[in-house]
Amino acid sequence: MKNFACRTTLSLLALAAASPALAEEAGGAGDDDYSITVIGVPLDEERTNASWSLIDSADLKRAQNGSAADLLVRLPGVSLSQNGTLGSVTNLRIRGAEAEQTLVVIDGVRVGDPSSPAGGFDFANLMIGGIDRIELLRGANSLAWGSQAIGGVVSVTTALPDPDGDDRTSGRIAAEYGARDTVRLNGQLRTTALGASQFAIGGGYVRTDGISSAAAGTERDAYRQYSLHVANRTEIGSTLAVRAFGLFADSRVDLDGFPPPAFTFADTDEYQDTQEHYAALTLEHRPAGNDAAGHFAHKLQYGFADINRDNFDPASGDAPTFSARGRSERLSYGLDWSAAGSLGRDADQLRLVAGVEREWTRALTADAFSSDAGRTATTSVWGMLLAQPTATLSLTAGVRHDDHRQFGGATTFAVDAGQRLGDLVTLRASYREGFKAPTLFQLSPSAGAFGNPDLLPEEARAYEVGVRFGDARQWFFDVALFRRDSRNLIDFVSCPPGPDPLPAICATGNRPFGTYDNINRARGEGVEVEAGVQLNDAFRLGANTSLISVKDRTPGSPLAGNRLARRPRHLANAELAWTPAGALQGTDVSVAVRYAGASFDDRANQVRLGDYVLVDLRASYPLAGGIELFGRVENLFDADYRTVAGYGTAGRSAYAGARWAF
Repeated sequence: MKNFACRTTLSLLALAAASPALAEEAGGAGDDDYSITVIGVPLDEERTNASWSLIDSADLKRAQNGSAADLLVRLPGVSLSQNGTLGSVTNLRIRGAEAEQTLVVIDGVRVGDPSSPAGGFDFANLMIGGIDRIELLRGANSLAWGSQAIGGVVSVTTALPDPDGDDRTSGRIAAEYGARDTVRLNGQLRTTALGASQFAIGGGYVRTDGISSAAAGTERDAYRQYSLHVANRTEIGSTLAVRAFGLFADSRVDLDGFPPPAFTFADTDEYQDTQEHYAALTLEHRPAGNDAAGHFAHKLQYGFADINRDNFDPASGDAPTFSARGRSERLSYGLDWSAAGSLGRDADQLRLVAGVEREWTRALTADAFSSDAGRTATTSVWGMLLAQPTATLSLTAGVRHDDHRQFGGATTFAVDAGQRLGDLVTLRASYREGFKAPTLFQLSPSAGAFGNPDLLPEEARAYEVGVRFGDARQWFFDVALFRRDSRNLIDFVSCPPGPDPLPAICATGNRPFGTYDNINRARGEGVEVEAGVQLNDAFRLGANTSLISVKDRTPGSPLAGNRLARRPRHLANAELAWTPAGALQGTDVSVAVRYAGASFDDRANQVRLGDYVLVDLRASYPLAGGIELFGRVENLFDADYRTVAGYGTAGRSAYAGARWAF
């Protein structure tokens, strides 16, 4: 079976190379005036000189159900590591950057966890049932987003207004059952029937017996989640608009641990409860009218993210064995001015976008032995100038300064250019900087903790050149070369006496177990190739492949030259979709293949993770009245693989369900 799966992958990739395919890139065929926001401002795709991808409503519908990470990992340059069962820690790495160096935004709200050691977002609890669109930016972009956007940005939209805007109510409901007693229910209702006020509300439920997170274990680790999201847009008069968003998710996942007397990774009765609360309120003013594009607009936004995590071990009693509380609040003001009134393909010759922000962050962690709390604030100001000197040349340049209460300031720059050559060729080049502020856990001054108040922010410089061929309707072929140099990377160090330079805080004697320090450097470089073609009215083929080298470049380190952990050197994806006409119109059948090359699980490059191929098969068939049956088989050939050493992965899994769109 494994040989057959490999041959299938090679065949599809060869076909893609011979006749490139439409993937998730560039808004899809027919989206002539599509505007993306993942770069930080609404911008027509024709003027976007960065590498970005879109998972739109069609992609989400074809995927049927599951986690957002399962879709994102099909995009160029994205790799995944998951600590076992559904709902366990799930990390995405973009172009080999650290998982915590990916910024995640949900409906405009930054959703990293300030109480986690590195402050990143855990994709474990982000399900696609309540999502309308996902945009992915590959490469550093701290200009518009600030801290954490070193590897890239993932922007999630949970609910969009009805695109028809014809005073109607619509919705969707879906239910499925499948492998390991998995049940998924989700639905969404939206209405534009209230005139100036548009509403969307949705919810979801997931339950599964799961798999054993410990690869050597036999007890399944279950997962359960409830979620609810709401969105509203209300026009006040002809020039003001108010937007509101809220999302709540309550999740529980069983954990494996290190029980006595062996203290090796094995089955336990431990579990974790997580509650996530995200919300935002935006007031936007367009003096020329709410429907006017260009000219001048400004907005005021307040958003917050609140994440509560509690770990329990029934063998130790009813009280949590570990608790974490993380919260961030952001108040921002932004303006958008253009010299002309168009934001479409006949874009403005000059556009200025600028903003000022204030973010407050606090975190609390506690276990049976100690507790630690901290808070900080960051003030930021940034500006971006977009110009189109000619009909075919677009330029962008900007600067941002962040002032952090603890470590001081960080200034980042970005510049890019895009040149169209005729109707089928576009050249682009960019230089972007990124930074990541130390987390409260890493900065903690508490005695007996692990923090180091003297830490500096992690920094990165990213370079990219690319060329794109095609018309984005019938075919395209895109190549990007990139490099990212990172310095001041934060790592954990021990505090024994010795000749090696150590952080000053080690001398206080308050760090008996070690601390954090800016000691590492790394370089990530590679090439991404993405292609697509609409073969005919029924068949569509898409593929991408990435070659990524990410190595330790820390001066004087015995690990210098080693590959960083859990970064496959080679990634590839291919998907063939069949949407016939005639008597089978509305049917959708697709086969998707994903390949991840070998990697190492540790910085010392001693623990190897083998390469693997996964094949997924999906199909849906419409009945009457908007009702549709669907089913899928994931990991069709039952591949046995690892993304984290010692942690299990799901084998062949089949699911079937129905959905109703009205």
